[in-house]
Amino acid sequence: MFVLSALLQAVIVSIVVIIVLLIPIFFILGKFKNKDKISLKGVKTVVFNLNELVEDYMISTISINKTLSHEVLLKALENLVNDKKIEKIIIDVDEVDLSRVHIEELKEIFEKLSVNKEIIAIGTTFDEYSYQVALLANKIYMLNTKQSCLYFRGYEYKEPYFKNILATFGVTVNTLHIGDYKVAGESFSNDKMSEEKKESLINIKETLFQNFINLVKEKRKVDITKEILSGDLIFANSEKAIQLGLIDELSTYEEIGIDYNEDTVDFLEYISAYKRKKNKSKNTIAIINLEGEIDTRESKESIINYDNVVEKLDELEDIKNLKGLVLRINSPGGSALESEKIYQKLKKLEIPIYISMGDLCASGGYYIATIGKKLFANPVTLTGSIGVVILYPEFTETINKLKVNMEGFSKGKGFDIFDVFSKLSEESKEKIIYSMNEVYSEFKEHVIQARNISEEDLEKIAGGRVWLGSQAKANGLVDELGSLNDCIDSLAKDLELKDFKLTYIRGRKSIMEVVSAMKPQFIKSNIIEKIEMLKSYSNKILYYDENLENF
Repeated sequence: MFVLSALLQAVIVSIVVIIVLLIPIFFILGKFKNKDKISLKGVKTVVFNLNELVEDYMISTISINKTLSHEVLLKALENLVNDKKIEKIIIDVDEVDLSRVHIEELKEIFEKLSVNKEIIAIGTTFDEYSYQVALLANKIYMLNTKQSCLYFRGYEYKEPYFKNILATFGVTVNTLHIGDYKVAGESFSNDKMSEEKKESLINIKETLFQNFINLVKEKRKVDITKEILSGDLIFANSEKAIQLGLIDELSTYEEIGIDYNEDTVDFLEYISAYKRKKNKSKNTIAIINLEGEIDTRESKESIINYDNVVEKLDELEDIKNLKGLVLRINSPGGSALESEKIYQKLKKLEIPIYISMGDLCASGGYYIATIGKKLFANPVTLTGSIGVVILYPEFTETINKLKVNMEGFSKGKGFDIFDVFSKLSEESKEKIIYSMNEVYSEFKEHVIQARNISEEDLEKIAGGRVWLGSQAKANGLVDELGSLNDCIDSLAKDLELKDFKLTYIRGRKSIMEVVSAMKPQFIKSNIIEKIEMLKSYSNKILYYDENLENF
């Protein structure tokens, strides 16, 4: 009787849990269903107010925020280009939050939009990121309030180093790396930044800073280098902004048309209401997004691993007249072994593979990219980082502090390798370094073959060095600078396709994965993220650069 009662309770609890999980899904689906009823009759103005752009389609479709997938955004903007009924686009700068690469990829499309549409931008506080969004417009307004300002600064980079605090607890983290510039993990083993890391980061930061200065020169015909470095543009008021020519006028939301009357809709409403024409082409180009760290874990939402890549590739078998594949990669790297397994799987495909790099395509991400026949990067993509690193912590002093005595026995050698309670012998260390050199050699072999470069020339740009896309184009690590659309068009042109349709391969998501993607995203401290990274990647040979994820 007790067993039956317990079983009944378990069933009831399971049903309740399922109902609780399904309610928000039905709620969100209902919201999307209602949005389909929006009419564009009489609409002349679209407000561009996109909060976030993600590569993963599933996360974007179930979000209740102003979030879109990269796929949906590009389709919608192309629709806008050809929609003659829309006369004006208003960029609500305060509401837009996009990465450098996504802003870059919007430039070409907004130039097309500006041919037959008025494009204006309005905002309150303009920093270097939001001002680049504003520069997509032909005219820039600042909200008419004394709280509006510019907030332009030079650049800075800081991160915590944990060696000393770890030593307090008797913990030592050793890092072995192949490549002087392969500095991932040094924040655990060092008490200060290495010169190699500083050199690499300054190179990137300075290039990005000059890019911003040059963009302002091009669009607004003014050089603001002196004003930025002197601090004059920190909380600079509207009068200063107008005086320098960085904004055109002061205005209010009502005056410029963000009042959402019958002739105005926001961007998501426009997408939900627009009637798309069906593409009847028989030629298909598939697109697969690979986003996140490369690892065997399944627990994180954004992880690239062999299993989920195979799952996506299996879907290609169901596509008729598949002509080619575009891989959109956004990854700082991760497991060396997992990267090689994915590379080998992709190598078996009998169709041309082109690569489109997102914000990040570094280390293991670049390793996978070498499978591509042609590699496209954005000018501000972070790529390269060709090198190998391994982290291994030791707790020998910890157990001494705790007066713990480790007892046991062994036969043979090598048991100190990856044993956190033993000091690593020089003999074992040499064996690890030998293995790492073998892995590094395999990485270089892929690059040499893919990029048609000598080992001597490769070593000058490898060794863990990180490059912006524009620099990678100059040194031969990528073929072209361009957007995802440019990559797709290049593939179609090389295949001599007169017409084609796109099929986005998303992978199959279980109900629990969908619910997991819906959970609130809490901001973790940099320290917590570092500790989680150490826990996950300890004692693994890595193609990884954690410094780039939040750069």
